[in-house]
Amino acid sequence: MEQQTVHISNPTLEEVRDKLENWRKIKRNHREPIPKDIWQAAAELARKHSINTVSKALRLSYADLKGHLYGPSISKPIKEKPASFIELKCQQPFMEQETTLEIEDKKGFKMRICLKGSIDITTLIKAFCQLR
Repeated sequence: MEQQTVHISNPTLEEVRDKLENWRKIKRNHREPIPKDIWQAAAELARKHSINTVSKALRLSYADLKGHLYGPSISKPIKEKPASFIELKCQQPFMEQETTLEIEDKKGFKMRICLKGSIDITTLIKAFCQLR
């Protein structure tokens, strides 16, 4: 079945709703994208009314309709700064049970230590960080 592309000039909300409902009835699968002419008509309506009004009336995604109206938003990737200082605040109680300490540095190197008894954990962490 071939899709027909008919551009409606100055479409009304009812005309676009009917066209969209007809398309929803005849589409082949639930993942099939909405035809461009329907998106264009919906965007044209959103210019006259509001994105919220049109998206609710046509049962369209607000974000998708906004994207068709204004184009995709360009977001800048967030760059994480590597930690330059990490403060460890802990009391070092006498450990009667065995405790496992796992440390990973910013490059992904890992150290796993099984501890029992009184050990200076801070010195171990500093030594691990200085090795890399």
